[in-house]
Formats: sequence, C-alpha cells, structure tokens
Amino acid sequence: MKRALPTVLILTLAAALAAAAPGADTATPAFDPVGSDMVLIHGLGSDASVWKDVLPHLQLGFRVWTYEMPGHGRTPPLKDATIATVAADLGRFLAAEGIHTPVLVGHGFGGMVAMTYAFDHPQEVRRLVMIDAAPRQAATREAKAQVAEQLSHNYDAYLAGYYGLLSKDQAIADRVVDQALRTEQITFTQLLLNSFAFDLSDELNDQDIPILVIGSDSLLPEPERAHEYLGGYGYAGARTISFKTMPGVGHYVMLEEPDYTATVIAAFALQR
Repeated sequence: MKRALPTVLILTLAAALAAAAPGADTATPAFDPVGSDMVLIHGLGSDASVWKDVLPHLQLGFRVWTYEMPGHGRTPPLKDATIATVAADLGRFLAAEGIHTPVLVGHGFGGMVAMTYAFDHPQEVRRLVMIDAAPRQAATREAKAQVAEQLSHNYDAYLAGYYGLLSKDQAIADRVVDQALRTEQITFTQLLLNSFAFDLSDELNDQDIPILVIGSDSLLPEPERAHEYLGGYGYAGARTISFKTMPGVGHYVMLEEPDYTATVIAAFALQR
C-alpha cells in the first residue's frame, strides 16, 4: 500500500515549485531548483540501481546523479577501501561531472561517506540528507568482534542472514541479499570493518550544513523517542538538524516507499 503524502510536504513542495515557475509574482528572487545538483549515494552492499524508482520524482526539480561506490555494482574496487578513500573518490566524481554545491543524499554507509565529504568540504555541499545513517558507529566491541569473525569464516551466510532481515517485503529482501553477495568481498569487508571506528559526532557540532535525518524502523523503531535515539547515535550536539520518521518501513526506504521518500527529500532540498 502506498503511503499518503503528508499535506505539509505536498504544500511545501508545491509552493517551492510554484515560486520557481516563470512569471511568479515575488518581491525577491525565488530559489530556482532547476539546474541544482543532487547526488544519491547507496549503502554498503548495494548499488546505484536502488534509486531507480526515486529518480523520476527528483529529476523534476534537480539534476540528479547517482554515485556508485568502488567494488559495488559495476564499479571497480579500490586497492585500500576506507570511508576516507571512498569520500575522496566521491570528490573526484563530483569534479569529473562538473557537479557544484550539491545536496548529498546518503543511505546507511553512504551517509557516512556523504558526511565525511561534507565536513571536509563544508562550502561545497548545500544540504545533507542522511537515510538510516549516523555520525558514529553504535556497535559494541563484542558485536564488532562477532561480525569480524563471521566475515572471516561464514561470509555468504552472514550477508544473506543480515540483509534478508532488512525488509519485510520478501522480493525486496531477496533483491538486497543478491546485491550484497555480488559486492566485491574484500571491499565489503574492508569498508564494514573500517566503519566500526567511524565517529564524526564532535565535528558535527561545529557544522552549519542543514541536515535531514530520515529514519526507518531500523534507525528509529519508536518514533515517539526519536530525539532520544538520535542523541544516542551522536546527533545530540548538531545545530542544524531536522528529522523525519518513517514508521513501518524497512531500511531500504527508497525501494519500499520511493514516492514518499522522494517527496521528503525534495521538500527539504527545496528549502532556501
């Protein structure tokens, strides 16, 4: 069942598009979304194709690009894959494509990459959207040790079991498991283990980049406690953060609710 779009988001999006229309009667120059760049970054074990159903909606108001991480999909791996080296590769992609001051949208691990790049280049990113992503890795030391053990001795079964639980929709679960198993194994392992030390919560407190956090049931299982959860994930000191909960939706929000996901992103990105 498709989720009904919230009235406030519909009105916000409609107003922004109307203001940018030719002949709009405004006293000050309107923000024109046409030509503005947006870059969508998939998560670990995924690929750029997960954005397929979101793209048509966002392309109405933006130049939309999908960045595919090394070792994922059809993109060759890096020799030494870390969050930092992938963020640097993202920078090369932006430069090569002539993308200027984009809105970066990162899903899961892609959010870590987007945040790393944005904090290193704060004047070059207009807005940041984090989908089920946080400024620090919340796993315990014991959990990290267990994951490392599984990656070493039970790789395929671990990925199938983990990714198979990320959506209640069996077709989507099967799809994301297949994508994860197709990801280059060394790259996946390097990036996952590297993410265990990820922590930009202190740097976040000094940033002025507007940030939207979109939380599925995976990130914010109890919407009424969203502030508490976000604080625990490292967002407590953020000065320019807003959030949107998506109750009943699994981690792959762009696959389960593409229309709604696009509307939430667009409404935030179209703000002045």
